[in-house]
Amino acid sequence: MAHEYAYEDEGTHPDNGHEWWQESVFLHWFDRDRGVGGVHRLGHEPNRDGGRNALQCGVFTTDGTRYRRDDYQLPIATPQSPRGFRSGGSTWNVDGSGPRLEVHEPGLDLELDISNFYPLTSFFPAKGSLVDDFAKNHYETSGRVTGSVVLDGRRFEVDGLCHRDHSWGTRLPSTLLSHRWVSGTFGPQLSFGSVMWHAIDGSFVKTGYVVRDGEVTLARDMEVVVWLEPDGLTGRGAEATWYLETGEELHLVARAIDGYVCHKHNVFYVDTLCVVEHEGQIGYCDVEMSNNARAGTADVTLALAANITDGISKRG
Repeated sequence: MAHEYAYEDEGTHPDNGHEWWQESVFLHWFDRDRGVGGVHRLGHEPNRDGGRNALQCGVFTTDGTRYRRDDYQLPIATPQSPRGFRSGGSTWNVDGSGPRLEVHEPGLDLELDISNFYPLTSFFPAKGSLVDDFAKNHYETSGRVTGSVVLDGRRFEVDGLCHRDHSWGTRLPSTLLSHRWVSGTFGPQLSFGSVMWHAIDGSFVKTGYVVRDGEVTLARDMEVVVWLEPDGLTGRGAEATWYLETGEELHLVARAIDGYVCHKHNVFYVDTLCVVEHEGQIGYCDVEMSNNARAGTADVTLALAANITDGISKRG
C-alpha cells in the first residue's frame, strides 16, 4: 500500500544516535529542449567519524560537456537554512514554495526550483533488508524543474522534468549487493518509479508504481533488463516493465543520454539518464544500477558509458 508523507518531512529529521544513521535528498532532472540534465545527492551522516557529508553532483549536456564531483567523506557543514541540506558547494533548501537546489563549484553554477506532479509517496515494502537496513523512511515524487545552469561558461535557461527522493534512518551500506532503480516522468500525465534490490542476506525485492494524472497505481511485479557495457559497470539503456495491480502493463525502452559513476562506501553505482517514449509521448528516466554481487571494494578503473572524471570534462 502506498503511503504519503507530509510537507514537514521535506526538512531534516532528528537522528537516532546510530553510527550509520543518515539523511539524504536525491534529484535527477533533464531539459530535453535545451539538452542539459543532471544527477545530485546531498547526504549527511552526523555520527560517523565526527560527522560526514556525502555529495553526488553530475551535470552534462547532450553534446558532451560534463561536470562531476563525488565525495562521501566531506566534513559535515551547517546548512544555509534550518531545514536544509548542504554538501560541498551544493545546498538544498525547502523553506519556500518548494525545494530549491543551488550548486556553486569551479566550472558550474546551478540554481533550480522544483514543483511536484503528485504527493510525496512511499512504495517500499513494510519490512525486509531494503527498509530495515537501508531506507527505513523513503518517499519519491516527479515534477518540473526551472532555473538556470552555467556549465563551463555556457548558460542554459532550464525548464525541464525531474524526479527526486528523500530518505532518513539507519543505513548499513554493506547490506547492498546489487540493485536497479528506474524512475522518471513524461509530465503530469505519466510518471513512474521502481526498485529491484538484492541484499547481503540473500533477499530480493521487486516493487514499483505508476502515476497517471496524480493517481498512484502499484505494480504487482517488475522486470528490468539493463544493456550492460563490457566494463561490467555502465549501461547503454534498459527495458523495464510494470505489471500493475489493475492488470495493465507499462513497458518502456530507455536509451542512454549520459551517465555518472558514484562511489559510496563499499559500492560503486551508476546513474544513467535516458530518453523514453510511450504512445507518442517523449519523457526521460534515470536507470540507476549497481553490480556488486561479491561485495568487492576495489576502485573502478574503466567506465565506458558514464562519467568517472571529477571536474569539467568532455564525453568522447
